[in-house]
Amino acid sequence: MKLVTRAAWGARAYRTPNGATPYSRARRGVKVHYLGSAYEDRPHTACAAYVRKLQDSHMDGNGWSDIGYSFLVCTHGYVYEGRGLKRRNSANGNTSLNEQDYAVCALLGSSGLTKPTDAQLHGIRDAIDYCRIEGPAGTWIGGHRDGYATACPGDVLYAWVKKGAPRPASAPTPSQPAPTAPASQTTEETHVTTVLDENNANDVDLTGGQWTLLALPDVGGVIVTGPAGYDVGVHLSLTGLAPGTRVQGRFHWYNGRSRVRSDRRPQYAFAADDGTAEFRYTDAGELGTSTDLRFEVNPDSDCTLIHRAITGTHWNA
Repeated sequence: MKLVTRAAWGARAYRTPNGATPYSRARRGVKVHYLGSAYEDRPHTACAAYVRKLQDSHMDGNGWSDIGYSFLVCTHGYVYEGRGLKRRNSANGNTSLNEQDYAVCALLGSSGLTKPTDAQLHGIRDAIDYCRIEGPAGTWIGGHRDGYATACPGDVLYAWVKKGAPRPASAPTPSQPAPTAPASQTTEETHVTTVLDENNANDVDLTGGQWTLLALPDVGGVIVTGPAGYDVGVHLSLTGLAPGTRVQGRFHWYNGRSRVRSDRRPQYAFAADDGTAEFRYTDAGELGTSTDLRFEVNPDSDCTLIHRAITGTHWNA
């Protein structure tokens, strides 16, 4: 999840005591919102300013103690921390509804930009999963209009919500251009191995609660070797998981046999009825010389990995 903290987007201090009101019980789930007014898309560099403007409107116009939402998601897939996981939101309609569910708002309008981007849908899904794991929140997903008289979150976004908020089939659109080499170099962008299709003959039994480094035999266990920049995604298909079971995945950077660093936080996915979990990862940095990018997975219960695929791009660095 591409989380933008309050400090990072320049949030004002919330008013006390109301702004500090905690939730008194676990949340049922997450309600999805939109802005309900005209909105035009903008470069990602302008999104934080818009979130600040929205906070000003909520605090100075509505008289609220803080921005109303738990989290907000821009069209580039970044998740902005509003009231966060612990402080009760004020966006769902009344105190009882605010207490019942988290509020995640897409930066979409009732006019102007009304259709979410794939990157934004991934970001909303990231926020939902984050609320479930860290909240805690249950598995219920709905729109602001569920239980409250409003058109929010608009027909397009609500239709997606009622399908269970599935991740789009396409990869999120990178919010920033890929890094380029200095003018004195020639940069050639090439595809990572598009599909690694390892079915029944290469099934891997995974132990619940244990990290397993994927062997990826078609590429010697390595996704990309530096020096290189990259934008890659991992797709895993698993069986033997109950619907809703959590699967964690994370990327690692290796130099020889030594681990250089890893994701600060694993990415989470939840098994659907067909046992599929998908992970997406975007990185604007670069791998150093002879540094390898690899991936490992950790399901909450025993299962079998029956298919894996690596998609994306890499370029000279």
